[in-house]
Amino acid sequence: MIQSDVDPSVKAGAKADLSDYKTWLEFQEKSKLTVTKYLQDIQKFIQFVGKDRSRILKKHIVAYKADLIAKYKPVSVNSYLSSLNSYLVFLKQSALRVKIVRIQRKTSLNNVPSETEYNALLAAAKARSKTRLYYLIRVLASSGIRVSELKYITVEMLKEGKTFVYSKNKIREIIIPDRLCAELRQYCAEFGIQNVVFHGRKPDTLIDKARIWRELHEIAAYAGIPAEKAHAHNFRHLFAKTFLANHHDLVDLADILGHSSVETTRIYTRTSSPEKRERINALNL
Repeated sequence: MIQSDVDPSVKAGAKADLSDYKTWLEFQEKSKLTVTKYLQDIQKFIQFVGKDRSRILKKHIVAYKADLIAKYKPVSVNSYLSSLNSYLVFLKQSALRVKIVRIQRKTSLNNVPSETEYNALLAAAKARSKTRLYYLIRVLASSGIRVSELKYITVEMLKEGKTFVYSKNKIREIIIPDRLCAELRQYCAEFGIQNVVFHGRKPDTLIDKARIWRELHEIAAYAGIPAEKAHAHNFRHLFAKTFLANHHDLVDLADILGHSSVETTRIYTRTSSPEKRERINALNL
């Protein structure tokens, strides 16, 4: 394990063993993906420090932050800094932590497909005989679940039309509309699906995200819809905006989406840039 030095500095040998940090992250109940990312990020930091890695000071950390800002977008910078700050806490060197980059809150929610564009994508999926993709899009748009949570959509859960998922350290209920459940049961029976509905090569594994991305872009091009709108996560946004427009219940929507704070959900009360422009032009001032 890397030992902390006197003064506000940290020893980090060239062959720093991060296994203890990995164990610590797992003890913090971080997901496997998070653990992998943090370890990769710290390796990046150690590589940046280079010859000074045997004695890391605050000035090295500040220089690393400046280098990140010069190369990456603010969201990515903060992601790297979050990993680094976590590592410093592990080393009991919280005094060396750096502040994240302040990002202006979004004032617009762009690239969410309209209802017309959504229907065009569904039509394109049917025309291209992408039956699985057709139902995948409908599930995302009618339930608000994340792509990674599609693994919870199984033949068994379709019997009741609901299931509980564990994501981001929270357990929440996911509900699939009755009519869609009936269609999915028929779809599974027709194609002999017995486990995960949107499975990959193995019946108990989820379809590869990269494949979803490729197929979505293929049907978007076929339908003449901007590629940036054919992103799987945008269907979660579409669900949220549609739900809010019909029910005007921000608290209920936050619960459905699994948000810890209603403030996170407030983004769905915002309009897109084109909608703002339309409203401003209508003022005739």
